Amino acid sequence: MTVAENRERGHNVETAACDRWPLERVADDRAEWYDLEFVADVVDELAGTIATVGDVVEAKSCYATYDGRAGRWWIRRENHERLVDDGGWYVLVVLERDDLTYEQRTEIAETLSTRATTFEAEQSGDVDRD
Repeated sequence: MTVAENRERGHNVETAACDRWPLERVADDRAEWYDLEFVADVVDELAGTIATVGDVVEAKSCYATYDGRAGRWWIRRENHERLVDDGGWYVLVVLERDDLTYEQRTEIAETLSTRATTFEAEQSGDVDRD
């Protein structure tokens, strides 16, 4: 994958996240270590306030499979630590296919948003599509 293709994939993933949650893109010259910010509070009637205006978000994507193995998100430690310190979020996306376009964003296999935290992780995992 070329740098341009990777940049386009990231743009498509960020657009999908902005369509799903109240998020806006952040220009790289303003913040290189995260991609998005909440522009409205996210409130659940049972859980209360989940995210607040200004919370920062890093969007990451990977393919369900790549070169015959499970896909992986690559997260830079220093960016992760900044996100944790700032109480930020991750939007983690698993893509079904290599040629994701704006119209094909609905083919995202699974999208989740989670508060950035420090955790232990196994080296591999499975995606359950059921």
